[in-house]
Amino acid sequence: MNWSNPNSVSRIHVIFEAVGRGKIVLELVRHLSPITFSKIIKSIPISGRLHFLERNIGYVETGLTLGAEKQKSIFKRGELGFMISNGSICVVLQSIKGINMNHIGHCVEDPLLLDSIDSGEIIFIKPPS
Repeated sequence: MNWSNPNSVSRIHVIFEAVGRGKIVLELVRHLSPITFSKIIKSIPISGRLHFLERNIGYVETGLTLGAEKQKSIFKRGELGFMISNGSICVVLQSIKGINMNHIGHCVEDPLLLDSIDSGEIIFIKPPS
């Protein structure tokens, strides 16, 4: 499901990696939440522990403090959100509704890797090498 040019200014590919376990290519999309997009891009590389919210969302805290921006509350598997309550980049693992997040992009491939990783693993979000 690669529907972008990874070298575009408005669509940036980053790697979401669990060392020794695998990685997922994420696509951050500027027009979905431009301020959030810019702050995340300027903060990369980001690392932190992986957490789960009822195995519906996998998230990594970034330490960024941002406000609500073009929030939505319905997400499908593979979409990315930024949860402003704890400053986390979230990967949606099961379709959800009722959790407001800034929509920031999607996974280029299905996030199957996160189904096999335990909470507490160290995750690196970095540019492609």
